[in-house]
Amino acid sequence: MDGAFVISEDGYVLSAARYIQANSHGINLPLGFGSRHMAAASISKETDAVAVVVSEDDGGVRIFDDGELVGEIITGVWDLGMIKPRIKGEYEKMVDKVLNLTMIVKRR
Repeated sequence: MDGAFVISEDGYVLSAARYIQANSHGINLPLGFGSRHMAAASISKETDAVAVVVSEDDGGVRIFDDGELVGEIITGVWDLGMIKPRIKGEYEKMVDKVLNLTMIVKRR
């Protein structure tokens, strides 16, 4: 199923497979991000929403708030020195070997 899921503050799915048009003016994404990422960044900039994208290419989960990338969850545990985060500004890297995840989160 393609399209957005709209979820309320208390966790209820209000709409699924929804097309939402949002202005992408002023959104600056890293190279390699596609239309899902642009849509997520745009809707998070225009509303109070936090947008979550599951990338079709690499299966990574990316979180957008106020039009910018604020978090990434990458499957697999790698040498943290080899991971090149796409988050601008200061960030924190965390590895969970039990879950086999690397998480990168922007510091506020």
